[in-house]
Amino acid sequence: MLFLFVVVTACFGFLVKGEPLSATESYDFAISSESQLSLLKLKETHVNNLQSYKKVLKKHLQKIRRLLKKDLGLEQIAVSQKLLTQQPTSVDFEESMGAMHRLQTVYNLDSYAMTEGFIDAKDRNIKNWSADECLMLGLMYLFLKDYNQSENWLELALYHYDDNLSPEVLKIKLWNYPNLLESLVEANKGLGRYLEAKKYANELLSINPNHTYMLTQLPKLKHLQSNPIKLTKPKKVFQLQKEICSKRYRRKSGVLVCRYVDWTQFLKLAPLKMEELSMKPHISIFYGFLGQKDIEVLKNASRPKLQRVKHLSGNCSCKIGNLSSSSHDVVRKVNELILDITGFPSKGNQMLEVINYGIAGNYNPEDTAKPKIHNKANAFIFLENAGKGGEIVFPSRHLKVRPRKGSMLFWENLKNSVIYHQCPILKGNMWVANKVLN
Repeated sequence: MLFLFVVVTACFGFLVKGEPLSATESYDFAISSESQLSLLKLKETHVNNLQSYKKVLKKHLQKIRRLLKKDLGLEQIAVSQKLLTQQPTSVDFEESMGAMHRLQTVYNLDSYAMTEGFIDAKDRNIKNWSADECLMLGLMYLFLKDYNQSENWLELALYHYDDNLSPEVLKIKLWNYPNLLESLVEANKGLGRYLEAKKYANELLSINPNHTYMLTQLPKLKHLQSNPIKLTKPKKVFQLQKEICSKRYRRKSGVLVCRYVDWTQFLKLAPLKMEELSMKPHISIFYGFLGQKDIEVLKNASRPKLQRVKHLSGNCSCKIGNLSSSSHDVVRKVNELILDITGFPSKGNQMLEVINYGIAGNYNPEDTAKPKIHNKANAFIFLENAGKGGEIVFPSRHLKVRPRKGSMLFWENLKNSVIYHQCPILKGNMWVANKVLN
């Protein structure tokens, strides 16, 4: 059989065993009998593999048919739908945009440094920003008519536009280069930079000569360049917070003391270190008030209950969960400790507010609905350290208190005269427990 195959191939002008054979047509390559044997063995192997696959398929055919009839993915779909409620919503997106606005304004953050991952000159702990993120900030500031910041962010979006992006990725983006140029035209027009706006308008028209809106804008820009109008200044926001949080406060020395308190039977067994921060009104901080185990219990118990409070505005970015002493032993323990330390009875209020501050989270009374009944005192328990920001400020007392995990900040407010502010969280995730004493 092999000999017959060799003879047939020789008739077509191949070289057998390296010896040339005459033929009417030559393909200028040769194949040996050894190579032919290996090819035949390869063919035999493939045939055997197909036979084996046929046997396996026949053996598992019934199982495969059952799988095809089964409704696959129902369990996975159910899990996805359950997790859907935990995904960010449009409200989360709006709050995060407002939070970035607040952080940049209050702490005077540089746009370029932010895109490079720096929240200040010393600390680089976040990833570089993409063009999409820069564009979102630019559009937000454009909407707020803060054209200077808008132009900064849009220029950064332009700078990062094609960073590490393939043409295929650029095709599926929800926005494109002309959209960015159009926004830059609006930002520069708002700043009175009509020549710069014309430059971007002409670039856009070179890409899309039939861009209707830009065709109408170009004559207007030429007119404004010759007849400039008076520009309106952007509305100043977060100015009180900026003043309070950027100010340096010097601790007053004198009669204020730091000591251990042991004026109850319980405190005699486990005295707490107390530091007096102010005498009038009375403001003190108690260190080591709550241990790590109790802190985790409070945080875990409150997580399912955390929700936004409707009467709090966007300037009070937080979620609150209420825990009762009847449901949680740790809450009862906290209430008893507060009574032992402060002497203020809860008068039936057995609830404890656990508050989680997200990005730029803070509390600002100037922008919050005032309660109908004022608090005689407040106990503020820090359940987490804030990486940066989050300080409690008493402007009238020139006092700024940095969060310290496990400590309790207590102040009296008998004449309803104590106003406190909280600086936005710049880094980290802050948890506190608040006890209102009436």
